[in-house]
Amino acid sequence: MAKRLFQQVADEARPPAILGRPGCGPPDYFTDVLLDDLVESGAWLDLELKKPFLALWVNSEDFDNPDWEDPIIGLTQKNLRKFAAMAPAIDLESLRGMKVYHNHMYDDTHSPGLLLSVSAYKI
Repeated sequence: MAKRLFQQVADEARPPAILGRPGCGPPDYFTDVLLDDLVESGAWLDLELKKPFLALWVNSEDFDNPDWEDPIIGLTQKNLRKFAAMAPAIDLESLRGMKVYHNHMYDDTHSPGLLLSVSAYKI
């Protein structure tokens, strides 16, 4: 089975990140924590993983109209821009329209992830 996208991002980042750390809030925030870890460590990530990872946020309705009053959303929005600017840099606008088809899955330990075996493409 292909590694889930977020697990592969955590594993292949240099330095590697930890996915699903205990005590980091509800499972809904695992992506925000992963992104924060990548930014804080100055992690490098291959473009083939970085593009679909960032495209998931860019193409969500919250990207254009974030709730800046929510501290988690505010931090995540700042981290998206910081991580996109880190090498290899990506123009977030270039990811608009990129579809990342995935199955959002949680196992019994709340270790979330996305299947990477699905395709990402731009329309």
